[in-house]
Amino acid sequence: MDAAYENEDIGDPALAALSASERRVMLTRDRGLLRRRELFAGAYVYSDRPDDQLHDVLQRFAPALAPWTRCVACNGLLGPADKDSVRDRLHHGTERTYDVFAACLSCPRVYWRGAHHAHLESVVAAALRSTTPR
Repeated sequence: MDAAYENEDIGDPALAALSASERRVMLTRDRGLLRRRELFAGAYVYSDRPDDQLHDVLQRFAPALAPWTRCVACNGLLGPADKDSVRDRLHHGTERTYDVFAACLSCPRVYWRGAHHAHLESVVAAALRSTTPR
């Protein structure tokens, strides 16, 4: 699944224009944004709790999921990276502790299976189960 996320407040007109130019569905809790004419498509996200939001979006849209393939910072594709190629972007403790890495092909972000990975894996597994046809 390809997604875009805007972390800065660029304003409703710019968000709607981005949706239109990239032909993206806008998921938001902002009803005013959903009323903008230039919006390609949009859907209201009912809950303000992330777990409920994920469940809602997966049930309503049933997107194809491809976990661990996209950068959370820029949405670029991830590829395997050897430790030597990313060493200059790692904190000392990470460099000492981990040996398997992925790197974004579009930005300098590096990923590894850190302390939070087990929790993320359980979230992804639940998402995959909820979108798998029975």
